[in-house]
Amino acid sequence: MVVTTLEVDRNISKLRLHSKAFSEVTNKELATMFEQSLQNLKSIAYFWATIGADNKGVKESIAEGEEWLGGPFASTLGLQYYIDYLLKNNDSLINESEIIDNKINIFPTKNIEKLLFPFITADLHFHKNMSKTDILETRGFGNRLGFTKGITLILGAGNVSSIPLLDTIYDMVVNRHTILLKLNPVNEYLKPVFEKVFENFIEKGFLVVTQGDTYISKYMTEHSGITNMHLTGSDKTYENIVYGHTLTENEKGKKTLKKINKKSFTTELGNVTPFIIHPGKWSSSEIKYQARKIVTAKLNNNGFNCISAQIVVLPKTWKHTPALVSEIKKQLKKESDRLAYYPNSSEKLQSLRSDKRYTQENDESCATPHLTKDLELNDHYENNEVWSSTLFFKYLESEDEEDFANKAILYANEDLWGNLGVSVLLKNHNSKRNKNILSKYVEKLKYGTVAINEWSALGFIIPTMPWGGFPGNKDSNIQSGQGYVHNAFFFESPQKGVLYSKFKLPFVDPVWFTSNRKGKKIFKNLTYYQLENSKINLIKLIFSALI
Repeated sequence: MVVTTLEVDRNISKLRLHSKAFSEVTNKELATMFEQSLQNLKSIAYFWATIGADNKGVKESIAEGEEWLGGPFASTLGLQYYIDYLLKNNDSLINESEIIDNKINIFPTKNIEKLLFPFITADLHFHKNMSKTDILETRGFGNRLGFTKGITLILGAGNVSSIPLLDTIYDMVVNRHTILLKLNPVNEYLKPVFEKVFENFIEKGFLVVTQGDTYISKYMTEHSGITNMHLTGSDKTYENIVYGHTLTENEKGKKTLKKINKKSFTTELGNVTPFIIHPGKWSSSEIKYQARKIVTAKLNNNGFNCISAQIVVLPKTWKHTPALVSEIKKQLKKESDRLAYYPNSSEKLQSLRSDKRYTQENDESCATPHLTKDLELNDHYENNEVWSSTLFFKYLESEDEEDFANKAILYANEDLWGNLGVSVLLKNHNSKRNKNILSKYVEKLKYGTVAINEWSALGFIIPTMPWGGFPGNKDSNIQSGQGYVHNAFFFESPQKGVLYSKFKLPFVDPVWFTSNRKGKKIFKNLTYYQLENSKINLIKLIFSALI
C-alpha cells in the first residue's frame, strides 16, 4: 500500500478534529477503553506472535517464545498496569515510608510476579536533591498538570513488536493526545494487529495506524498539524529529523546548531551495551551459566535490540577470564542459525566476516555468522551499534577488584556510546564484603537501567521500570535519547532503574535464556494466563514449565 501526502493530510485532519474530545477523556473512560483493547489483544495474540516469528524466520523454533514475550505479553502487562494507575493511581503501592535514600522498590508489586520473575527485584533511584515530597508529588504528567489537545506522531521501531503499542499507550496516559502511529517498514506486517488492538480508538478518531517510505515519514515530521513526536530508533534518524543531516563529531554537543524541526520530541534510541564482569571466585558451572546469559543477551531477536549485549568488559588478569571467553564462544557455536532479517544486516555481517580480525564461532555453513572480536584502541564499535550477531571483548588492566570496578565504570560511562542500559555480573552482590563495590556500580554507572546479575533488557519488560537513557543527554549529542516510556507509576523525574537478580538460578536456566527450550510454550501460556487470570491457564502455565 502506497501512502500519499494527501492521505497524511486527511489523517491528521481527522486526528485534529477529535483531539479536544480525547484530551477531555477521563481516566476512568480511558481505562475502560484499554480494557476493550485487552480483549481485542486476546483475540489476536496468537496471530501476532506467529506472524512475527514467521517474518523473523523463527517460526516453529524455540525462539518463537521471544515473539510472545516481546509482543503480546509485554503489551498485556503494560496495559494492565496502566489500567490500575488510571483507576487507583497506584497509591496503595507507594508511600513516603518506602522511599529510603532517594530510592523506592518498584518490583515486584504482586505475588504472581514473584512466581513469574523469581529472584528479580527493582528499585527506582532519584536525584539526591529531591525530597520525598518532591518525588511523590511530581507524578502523573498531564494527570497532575492538566491536558491540552495535541497530536503526537509516534515513529515505531521495527525490531520488538510491543514497542509501537507501548509507546502509544504511554503518550495517551501522560499527554492525552490523539496519535498518528507510523510503523517502521521492517514491521509493517503488524498493521492489522495494531488496528485490531486499537479498534475502539480508531473508530472514535483518536488514533490512526499508518505506514510509508522515508519521504512520507519526513512529510509527517514536518507537518504543521503534528504537535509532539516520539521516536524509538536510531540517533541518526533523530539528527536528520531535528537538524536535517547526520551530525559530524565537531557538531555534536554544540548549543548553537540550528534546528530545522523544533517540535517537542522524546526519544528512546540505541546503546553500545556493556556487560561488566566483576572478578571473583566462580565455579565451572557458574562460568557456563553466565556465558549462556551473555549469549542470550547477544542473540535474542538475532541481536536486533537496542539493548543487545555488545561489549563484554573483563579484568585482563582475572584467572577465569580465558575460561569465560572460551565458554561464550562455545555457546555461540551451539546456538541455532537465525535469519538476519533487518535490512542490510546480512551484508554487514558478510563484510565483518571477511575481516580477518573477526572470528566466526558457529559453522561456516550457517547463513548468519556469530562473530567475535577483541576490541582495539578507539575501536569503531565502541561508539556505534553493531546491530547484528557480533560480540566484542574488552580487557582492562587493574590492580585489584576495587580498581577494576573504578576503571570499568569509567570505561562504560566515558568511552562507550549511549546510556540506555548496562549489566554487571557480581557474585555475592549482597554480601558484606561486596557492599562498597555494589554501591559503586549502582551509584556511579550513568545509565537509565543498571542490571546487577541480569541482562538489562528485563527493565524493558517490567512496566514499572522507566525505559530510556540516563537524564541529561543534549539535543545535539542525543546518545540514548531524552525522556522515558513505560514508567507505570508515572514518576516525572526518575534518574535510573536498578534491577537485581540472583547470580545463578539453581537447577534451571531462566525461561528467557536462548538455551531454555520451553520458552515458546511458557510464554504463550503466560500471555493467556495474564490476559484471563484463570486457574486453567495457571495450570497450563505450570505444566509447560515442568514438562
